[in-house]
Amino acid sequence: MSPKFKPFAEGEPCPKQVLSLGFYRTGSRSLKEALTILGYKNVFHSSGIADPALMVGFGAAADDNIPSLPTYTGKTWTREQWDEYFGPCEALTDVTPYSLPMLRTYPEAKVILVHRDFDSWATSYLRTLAIPSSTGILAWLSGNIFEPVLGLHISQTLWKFYMGIFGVCDLRKARDRRVMRAGYDNHYDTIRRLVPPENLLDIKLEDLDWKPLCEFLGKDTPDVPFPRANESAVYQNGISRLHRLAFLGGLTKIAVGLTATGGVFAAAVWTSRRLIPRV
Repeated sequence: MSPKFKPFAEGEPCPKQVLSLGFYRTGSRSLKEALTILGYKNVFHSSGIADPALMVGFGAAADDNIPSLPTYTGKTWTREQWDEYFGPCEALTDVTPYSLPMLRTYPEAKVILVHRDFDSWATSYLRTLAIPSSTGILAWLSGNIFEPVLGLHISQTLWKFYMGIFGVCDLRKARDRRVMRAGYDNHYDTIRRLVPPENLLDIKLEDLDWKPLCEFLGKDTPDVPFPRANESAVYQNGISRLHRLAFLGGLTKIAVGLTATGGVFAAAVWTSRRLIPRV
């Protein structure tokens, strides 16, 4: 079944050999780069969704596969649909909201579960992702008015991700530390319970390095330093830039639309006065 949206990667679908199912802000970008160095082709990471059109597919995947969302459709994707979306990607990172569908779809894949101290993680997640993208009047206007006017789905898709990882239907709960703690613990406990020990690398962020990763994947250790990417400022600046551009672009489009509507209305009034006889 062909998706009604742009897939992340065009090409012949291939087996998904590795799934990284740790939460956001647990080294997924570093892991993406490490897997690429180890030879995995077309490693997926959310930073690769530069084209806003790709967000349509990722948002549709959320609606169809995450039961907690208020927009949930229940149209769970088949392996054929996931294969069409991810195409030639041999490894997937940053797919945490879809963890259970991923495990059902690719039970043969090796699973990497990176975790960190909860308080440290929560502070990073809130500061870098949740608060900049979902709080304040500009974020609300951008996600609910200006982006939709421009045909964008970025903020609303991010909000779905945040609700999805915690299993909640209210975005505010995805910023509540008590809810976050329960969702964090439940996610990691669930993955540990479902994945056979021989298929699972359960590792702290500070221990993530070539030796444990290569031993788990059966790869030779590369003769280069392990990548250490930290994109906190990049994420924050990117979200702020999105909101500003959406505000300006959306406001401009609305203004142009109102001007055009006003012109049509004036022309209609003028025409009616010419055609309708006065009494």
